[in-house]
Amino acid sequence: MLGPANIERIPILKQGDLSIDPQRCTVTLAGRVLQLFPKEFETLYLLAQYPNWVLSPQQIYEHVWKEDPVDCDHIVRNTVCQLRRKLAHPELIQTVVGYGYKFVVESGADQ
Repeated sequence: MLGPANIERIPILKQGDLSIDPQRCTVTLAGRVLQLFPKEFETLYLLAQYPNWVLSPQQIYEHVWKEDPVDCDHIVRNTVCQLRRKLAHPELIQTVVGYGYKFVVESGADQ
């Protein structure tokens, strides 16, 4: 029987007024819950787990979609575009031209 003793608590990721709760699959911004599609949530959570690291579209696609990254650039680009619009802080996810995307955190907060 599954119970609270058998469930490991995964920490909530926070950056400024943004909180990502992986167990509830929720993202809040300034106390307001954002409505994200599952792939948007998974993409944001993946990027936020590796602050200031550049992840290629292929890496993101393999991890989030769990498929071989054949012609995945446009899918990842569209997902990131939607995230930026919904976050209202487009600077949180930066494009590194020719390489991929990174979730930007203030210096001293990255791992």
